[in-house]
Amino acid sequence: MSTRTLDSTSLPSRERHVLSLCATLGDVAVTLQCSALRYPVSHRGVTLLFTHGITGHKEEYHPVITRLLRLSDKAKYAIREIWSIDFPNHGETAILNRAVLDQHKARGIRGGFDGTCTTLDYAVYLNAFLASPPLRAHDVVGMAHSGSCTVWVHALTKFPNAPSVHALILLEPTLMFPSLSPTDRRSIHGAANVRGALAKRDRWSSRADARRWLLENGKGVWTKWDERVLDLFMEYAFEDVSSSEGSYTTPTLRKDEESPLYACLAHTIEPSQLARVCAGLSADGKQGAHIIWAEVEEFISKTAKADIVDAAGHRVATQRTVKSAGHLVPQQKPDELADALIEVLSVIGRGLKASL
Repeated sequence: MSTRTLDSTSLPSRERHVLSLCATLGDVAVTLQCSALRYPVSHRGVTLLFTHGITGHKEEYHPVITRLLRLSDKAKYAIREIWSIDFPNHGETAILNRAVLDQHKARGIRGGFDGTCTTLDYAVYLNAFLASPPLRAHDVVGMAHSGSCTVWVHALTKFPNAPSVHALILLEPTLMFPSLSPTDRRSIHGAANVRGALAKRDRWSSRADARRWLLENGKGVWTKWDERVLDLFMEYAFEDVSSSEGSYTTPTLRKDEESPLYACLAHTIEPSQLARVCAGLSADGKQGAHIIWAEVEEFISKTAKADIVDAAGHRVATQRTVKSAGHLVPQQKPDELADALIEVLSVIGRGLKASL
């Protein structure tokens, strides 16, 4: 395992863990490694679990978590622990799972099927993490961004005996429904990303070379990122490879694995699934499903937002908007996202006290 650490100067304590999880790739049972960050805070309160969107990694939330913890002495809620995990083919975890991932892709080539990780595979993996010893007897609050919102909905509805969570925060959820129109902004962007992921450059001579290229040729995407988040992205979302083809720097998420994750079907759920999640989180002392939107509607239109709230049976506990942010809120506005999370956690904290 990599021994790289985040800059510890005046930052909250954190621990790097690797867990072995019983998971699946398609219909094949496998053991997948999960690289996770743990921030121990206290002996009481909720435990937050952060999951990233496509091309993300667990370290991207470090600036958000840092601000959350720095302001915790003024908070109206208690945090026991904070965790942030990679998905199986992202970040450091992809390096740990490379052999298993490549074997499954090879099986797919031989068998005539797509052998890359799906959002359902992610859901099995997430449930395995939720059921792991470190999180047992914790009141877990999930914090999902973008495509990982689909993963949480599947995890909580698709499998018997799914682990219980106390609340769920959905940030810019890219949830889609079978009735989605091909002219919907999510359909159009999704199809473009499927093609674009396969066509994009994915090899550079170094991380510094990759960073320069992204800033100069990335259509303005990376120039909007917070500098701290971009530094973490270059460190943890890329790896240095030496092979028969030479030495180069490349994303840990291979582009043939990234592309299918943008397909609309990868994020299509039944409306009843979201309704079940929201209803379940509104009962038995749980503290609800909450949504945080970006002010700049790059991906999710007002109509799409209304469709999601309708599918939830109008049981979304709270909704908030991060000002001046586009879809990539954690990357563009980490401090503002932390402030929005503080507001949501204050609501959850008040509900916890009332239910005691």
